Amino acid sequence: MFSKVVMETMNWPSVSSTLDCLVGPVPGGPGLRLEIRPTSERSASDETLFITVLPVLREADVVLTAQPELTSPWHHAWHLSLYPWETRRLAQLDAADDGRRRTALKLLKAVCRLNPALRPLGSAPLANLVLHLSEREGDWSEPSLHLRFRQCVAELIGHLEQEVLLSYFKPAVNLLSGLTEEQVDQMGFMLYCAASQPEILLM
Repeated sequence: MFSKVVMETMNWPSVSSTLDCLVGPVPGGPGLRLEIRPTSERSASDETLFITVLPVLREADVVLTAQPELTSPWHHAWHLSLYPWETRRLAQLDAADDGRRRTALKLLKAVCRLNPALRPLGSAPLANLVLHLSEREGDWSEPSLHLRFRQCVAELIGHLEQEVLLSYFKPAVNLLSGLTEEQVDQMGFMLYCAASQPEILLM
């Protein structure tokens, strides 16, 4: 219904004219995808861009998204995003002890983004990794940040070996379930090497 409403009510020629490119919905498929192509006057080397429109319901700190790839085989279910809860909890912990948990998380995310082997690891597992470690480690001050970072790497190796990293707020959810066996092996090997040579994470 959402896709139908958007496709039938939007004035795509007007949108294209305003954005100086050709914009239109991609027919077929379970969701709504938009195709954005350069106009004829622009360079032929410009690539076509596809954008998936994601319906979101938000009420206070509860965020629901329509993502069939996450709710399959229940195609009419909504996915509960725990991102607001995770970020709020990290902020609360840091405020309580002047900690640097969010800095540690930013470092972990940056390393994973730069390293091809670790790129499949999204921000949610990393945030939950820091939250779980915070239950056992109380010192997240700036001088101890390098120790906490190395500890996060060691903890992550253990979770990858078991192929299980439970959600902090929803323990029934395994945040590593979407990874393939090959991805887990590659990440585990990279992190195992990084445990003794942390500099390889930046190569």
